This record gives sequence, C-alpha cells and structure tokens, in this order.
Amino acid sequence: MLGKRINWHGITACLTLALTWEVAARMALLPPRLLPPLSLVLSEFMTLTLSGALPSALGHTLLRMGLGLFLAAAAMLPLGIAAGRSPVLLRTLSPTVESLRALPPVLVILPAMLVLGIGDTMKVFAVFFATAFPIFLNTVDAVRAIPPLFLDTARTFRADMLTLYGGVILPASAPGVFSGLQTALPIAFIVAIIAEMIGGADGIGHLLIRSQRTFDIPAMYAAVLATAITGGVLALALSTVESTCLAWHAGWKRLQN
Repeated sequence: MLGKRINWHGITACLTLALTWEVAARMALLPPRLLPPLSLVLSEFMTLTLSGALPSALGHTLLRMGLGLFLAAAAMLPLGIAAGRSPVLLRTLSPTVESLRALPPVLVILPAMLVLGIGDTMKVFAVFFATAFPIFLNTVDAVRAIPPLFLDTARTFRADMLTLYGGVILPASAPGVFSGLQTALPIAFIVAIIAEMIGGADGIGHLLIRSQRTFDIPAMYAAVLATAITGGVLALALSTVESTCLAWHAGWKRLQN
C-alpha cells in the first residue's frame, strides 16, 4: 500500500536531475561561479537553515502570501457565488474583470509601490490582485455548473436561503472553488517573491536578489532550492485539504460514470 502512494517515478527523476547537476558542475561544463556543485549548494542550504536566515526569509514571504490569498478568497468567493447566481451582476462585472485580469501581476507592483510604498501593504495587495481573478472566475463557473436538479430538489423541499446556499450551492461548487485555489496558490507564491525582489528588505525574494547581486551564488541556489521545496509542500498541503474536504466527490464521480 505504501509503495503505491510513493511516487517512485518522480523521486527517480529528482535524483537523476540532482546527479546530473553534480556531475556537470564537477566536470566544469559551466564556470563554477555560475554553476556550483549541488553538494556545495546543499551545504549552504543547511548553513542558512541552521542560522535561521532561510526560515526567517520564507516566513516573511509566506505570511504576505497567505494574507493576500486569504483576503482574495474572502472577497472573491462570496462575489463569485453571487455573480454565478445573478446573470445581471455577472454582466455588470464582466467588462471590469476581463480588463483587469489581462494585466500581468508584475505590472501592478510598480504603481502599487507609488501609492502604497514598499512595505508589506504593497506586497499583500500585489498577491491579492494576482489571485483574485482565478478565484472569482472559477467560483462563478462552479456555481453556474451546478446541476439544475440539485436546485429544483431544494426548492421542492422549500429550503430556506441558508439551507440552499449552505447545504446545496456551497458543497456542489466546492470542487470548482478548490480548482481556483489550486490555480491561485502558486501565483500567490510567485507574486510575493517578485514583489520582494522589486521592493523589499526581507523575504525569500530579497534574499535571492541580494545573493545574486553580491555574487554569493551558492546562497542564491540554496534560496532557489528552498523556494522549490516550499512550493511543492504548499501544493501538497492544499491537495491534502482538498482530498479531505471533498472525499464525497470521488464517489459522486464514480456514480456518474
């Protein structure tokens, strides 16, 4: 059972990539100052971790990312449900949403710096802006895709608004909502890091850009490695939450098939 849960193909691919990196660096296929051996990077990774520099930088980034993502979900989930239920509201919001979501999130950071400064507020706003639209649009689509039979059944039993939304609409749209969160999560992490690289005094983005500018290449690669690991852990954590909350959905799909 355990062997079935472990992704041996993925582990093998990672080990192969790590071995290729180490061999390529040892053979000096690229200048050592540009591609240090993986063993040296791992040593620097441990040094930065034990000193607290890496956990502190990641903590700042994750705090900003989490706050921006939470605010986006808190605002866009109710708005998406309302727009999914109201064609008039959806038509009213569509021009604004379609115009703003075409803007690259990085482009928003520059005017946000002028208005909000280079503190945490700017970074949280950048994450909020970047993640609001995936959450909103996926929620709208999920609500509009609810089978009419569900709603008709609720009306037949004279369900009140609280029961209709809490017992029918929210559970039925939850798979689509989680899909939006799965899309928004990596965007939030990326935008938080970029905002720190452009205007920040701490965080993993600041550590990355500072290491690159001071030619501390092993530290730069160690920060990249920490970023990759953290991104994978975040994705796994959200996937676990989704599987736990939507355990019923797998059975429902099997019934449909």
